[in-house]
Amino acid sequence: MGQNKKNINWGILGAAAIAETTFIPAIKKSAQAELLAIASRNLDKARSWAKNFSLPRAYGSYEELLADPEIEAVYIPLPNHLHFEWTSKALRAGKHVLCEKPLALSAAEVKEMFAEAEKNGCLLMEGFMYRFHPRMARALNLIKSGAIGKPRLISSAFTFIFDRERSNYRWSPKMGGGALYDVGCYTINAARTIFEAEPDEALAVAHFDEQSGIDLTASLLSTFPPDRQALLACSFELEFQSSLEIFGSQGRIFLDQAFSAKNLETEIQLTCQSKTDRIKFPPADQFQLMIEYFGEVIKGQVAPLIDFQDSYGNALVIEKVLKSIQKGQPSSM
Repeated sequence: MGQNKKNINWGILGAAAIAETTFIPAIKKSAQAELLAIASRNLDKARSWAKNFSLPRAYGSYEELLADPEIEAVYIPLPNHLHFEWTSKALRAGKHVLCEKPLALSAAEVKEMFAEAEKNGCLLMEGFMYRFHPRMARALNLIKSGAIGKPRLISSAFTFIFDRERSNYRWSPKMGGGALYDVGCYTINAARTIFEAEPDEALAVAHFDEQSGIDLTASLLSTFPPDRQALLACSFELEFQSSLEIFGSQGRIFLDQAFSAKNLETEIQLTCQSKTDRIKFPPADQFQLMIEYFGEVIKGQVAPLIDFQDSYGNALVIEKVLKSIQKGQPSSM
C-alpha cells in the first residue's frame, strides 16, 4: 500500500448480478478507479460483458485475471462459500480485495483471510456499502454527540421476497444461503457499529424452507454491555423493508432504506421530546463512495473503515446466532 498514482486498476472475479447492476455502474462513474477486466468461468460470457461495458480485457478463468500484473485490486461478488477460497488466492497473487458480504462463512476463515492480507501487504475489506453513505456517517456523529442521549435499543429489519430460481446459491445452506447470511449480516453489523461493542448473548429463532433447509426468516434479540439491546430481523419471504432505528435516553433516530439507499434521496428522522426534525440528503452512490474510499486506503490516505475486528466480530455473531437457532436457546458470545 502507500501508492500515489491517481487511478487504481480493478478486475472483477465472477459475472454476478450485483457486479452488473451496481458495481460496474459505480466504478464507471469514478475518476479514481479504472475497471480493466472481468473474469468468468465462461469465456463467452466474460467477452460479452467486456463488450457491453467497454472493458479492455476478458478472462475465461479467475486464475488468468489474478495473473494479470496490471490489475491491482479485485472485487469478489461470488457465491458466499467461494469468498474464502478466491479472496485468499487473490491476496496470495498480491491483489487488494474488496469482497462482498458476508466475508466468509466462519470467524476462523475471516481470521485466516486477514492473516493472508497482512502477509502479502494487501488491503482486504468486506463490502458493507451502507457504511460509506454520508447519511450513515451523520447518524453516527449525531449519536456520538449525544443528540439522543445514551443509545439503549436498536431495532432493524432487512427483508424482501426472494423469488429467484432454485438454482441460485441463496437457496443452498452449503453455499452460505439463507436470509441471515444475505441480509441479516447488515443488521448485525449496524448494531455492532452503533453500540461500538460486541454482544454478550444472542437469542434467535427462524422459519426454515422445507425444501432447501435455508432460513427464510430469522429474528434475533441480542444484549450488549452495559444493559443495551438489539432487535434484529431478516427475511426472504416478507415485503421489502430496510430500516434502522436507534432509541436513546433522550430521543430516537430513524433511517428508512438504511442498507439500500442506492441513488435515492434520503433523510434522518431525529425525534426528541415528540418533535421530529428531518435531515435531508441528496442521492449518493454508496458503491462508488466505497470504491473510492478503498482506493484512498490503498494510497495510504485513510485508515480502513471496515477492518479485521469489524469482519471477525460480525462472522462470530452470525456463528452464534446459527447455534442459537439450532439449539433453541440463547448463545453466549
